[in-house]
Amino acid sequence: MSHDELHAAGSDRRFGQLPIEEMNSAQRAVNDWLVEYLHPEQMGTGATMGGPMAALLHNAKLAELTGQMATLIFDELSLPRSATELAILLTARHWNCNFSFDTHRRYAIKFGIKSAVVDAIEIGARPELDGELDQVYDFAAQLLRDGDVSDEAFERVAHRWGRQGAVELIATVGFSSMIALVLNVDRYPVPVGRILPTVGDGRVGARFIEGA
Repeated sequence: MSHDELHAAGSDRRFGQLPIEEMNSAQRAVNDWLVEYLHPEQMGTGATMGGPMAALLHNAKLAELTGQMATLIFDELSLPRSATELAILLTARHWNCNFSFDTHRRYAIKFGIKSAVVDAIEIGARPELDGELDQVYDFAAQLLRDGDVSDEAFERVAHRWGRQGAVELIATVGFSSMIALVLNVDRYPVPVGRILPTVGDGRVGARFIEGA
């Protein structure tokens, strides 16, 4: 984390940043592994993990397994990265998770999602999407809204990517929900001007994503 982010967090954060000198050996090992994976340029500098790992490191095993799940979601699924990033954005918007949405806005664009699509999701509108991403949108939005999907939504995804792709999409939404909830409870800071706009009455819910 940058100094500005740490300063912005102030006393509002519930978990805060776990200082390197207060970590036990298990926490330090997981922290250093995550730094090497996510920020290799900072390896050996005593850097500590920010984001959801700042809270999750209070349980080293939980942080380790979450990190392993993250590498799976980002690097090892059969789904294209554009599909997983769309699902992550919808999940962040559903839970009003500012940090997650701001972080994955950049990844989504990097992996081919148009900035207009990201902007529409941010304000709770349904974006114009090509065929396969339209299928992902319906599946993820229904899953977030209802905890289930229609037969039609399931079959569209399964026809395109198989049952493996369908279960990967469920796992992506579930994993991203856990990350969003950890960040929200920690009251993790985001840069100025990056707060998600209020949609509907301000409560969480994919029901505010039009057409879900």
